[in-house]
Amino acid sequence: MIYRSAVLAVLFVSFIYSGHPITIDGLFYDWDSVPLAYEDPVADGINVDFANLKVTYDNEFLFIYFSLHNGEVLLQTDSAIDLYIDADNDSTTGFSFDGIGAELHWEFGQRSGNHYVADGIIPVEHRDITFRSAPTITSQEFEICISRNTYALESEHSEVLVQGRIIIAESSPGSDSVPNETGGVLFSIGEDFVAEPSPISFDKREESDIRLVSHNVWGSSLMDDDYQESFQRIYLALEPDIVCLQEMYENTNELQSLFNNWFPNTQWYVSNQFRDNIIISKYPVLAQDYMTTSERTMVAKLNTEEDLGTDLLIFNSHLSCCDNDESRQYDSDEFVSSWRDWRENQNGPFTLEENTPFVYVGDLNLVGDRQQLITLTEGDIVDESTFGNDFSLDWDNTPIADLFSRHSHKRMGYTWRWDYSSYSPGKLDYILYSDSALDTSKHFVVNTLTMDSLSLSMLGLDAMDSYNSSDHSPRVLDIRPQQFSSILDEFVPSNIKIEHPYPNPFNPNTEIKIELNLPTDVSIEMIDIQGRYVKSVLKKYFSSGEHTIKINSDGLSNGIYFLSVKTEKFQRTFKVAYLK
Repeated sequence: MIYRSAVLAVLFVSFIYSGHPITIDGLFYDWDSVPLAYEDPVADGINVDFANLKVTYDNEFLFIYFSLHNGEVLLQTDSAIDLYIDADNDSTTGFSFDGIGAELHWEFGQRSGNHYVADGIIPVEHRDITFRSAPTITSQEFEICISRNTYALESEHSEVLVQGRIIIAESSPGSDSVPNETGGVLFSIGEDFVAEPSPISFDKREESDIRLVSHNVWGSSLMDDDYQESFQRIYLALEPDIVCLQEMYENTNELQSLFNNWFPNTQWYVSNQFRDNIIISKYPVLAQDYMTTSERTMVAKLNTEEDLGTDLLIFNSHLSCCDNDESRQYDSDEFVSSWRDWRENQNGPFTLEENTPFVYVGDLNLVGDRQQLITLTEGDIVDESTFGNDFSLDWDNTPIADLFSRHSHKRMGYTWRWDYSSYSPGKLDYILYSDSALDTSKHFVVNTLTMDSLSLSMLGLDAMDSYNSSDHSPRVLDIRPQQFSSILDEFVPSNIKIEHPYPNPFNPNTEIKIELNLPTDVSIEMIDIQGRYVKSVLKKYFSSGEHTIKINSDGLSNGIYFLSVKTEKFQRTFKVAYLK
């Protein structure tokens, strides 16, 4: 017989009275201000060991966050985790489970659920409840949302979600659940208004920015007369400089004339077709080739010297779909190996100048093991016997950055959506880039379904354009040269010497050494990859002399961060990577 741990769990919050602006993107920083609803003790689970639970809402969604003490799960595929929501706080209605009466029972691993009503059971799919979750890869923490207005949260007594109870449990008998006690975690929804996100306009911040669009066009639908008008409206609204396409199999010889017709005042250049990947650009294609033997990743060098100050390298990729973890990992390992040999030995498809800025974009289909993303950002090769040693991918020997973008008019980060699939929307399309050489300006995901009528009208778009044209939304990135990459030692004031953080990547701590000739106020702030404030590391008056500043990883998730070091007359920014 299996007994639950006698360690007491801690119920922090019974009622949630104010909502929060949560973005479902897999970043989790916006949950920091949400009170902890329940803390589950460690080592009281069999397969899944739950840790923390948070609950909040905005005007449209009920948001739920939960984490695990150890191990990772793939939430929508191989997990046996279930969600129970008692939508009227009445244990006598709905499905009776562990002291609550659940109107909604959702099985994450089955990607479906049931709505329990007085006269029966109604099957529920993700589209019925506007279910969204992140991330789509294995993880120790997850965020989900469910529409507050779905019929699946209605009960015999109420059609409006005001107060309820939540249980998250592993389905195996005797397994862990949150809470450990019967009766669920109680929550309430207040009458406050959570401000809508500020829309991200489609215009560039600076005219000199280079706009790149990455788009899976769903089996060459770009050339299909039934969908081409939707594509045309989208691209005319975006005014791209570079377009990276995936799933472009047919009629690629017509792309140049198509874009010249859409943009008659611009000369367009088209790369060769590499399997289903192709690039259309305002900039001449100087060199191009396959990057991997699977032919799923191409590389091209564009002549962006006039606008960027250097050429631009683009990797355009379409990795294997669905449960093909082995294929995606092989491609990821081979990419790192090929990039390493190119960098170290000039053994690449064409000549490459040192510090050439690069982006890696495409439909990466990352719906399985997180390791594939780790390999593609950090250079951690799994099959070293075949592909050799690990290799830090950026020019400054750090990981490259994974850009998290939200929809232009919605707090959502998914890039793929097909309502008739059993899988709910997720982030399948990625933009990775060398942040030692490139800086990001404006970036967003185009989802016309979430845009208001005035915005659509001003941009010449129809509400169904993004959904009708493809199951993937365009990802948009404006790039410019990295500003702080040009800050060299000779620009540092003579009264201060500062060393790069070491170790980097780090876990659990990294250090910055400074030497001051004069007493000085020094502050250090940590910024995330999207430019958002994470925390204040230090704000202190230092005497002259040498000082070592230790920076810990408290509260951080895996990823890239920037440390901004400031004095009254000096500022310098360093990129660091935290690896759990």
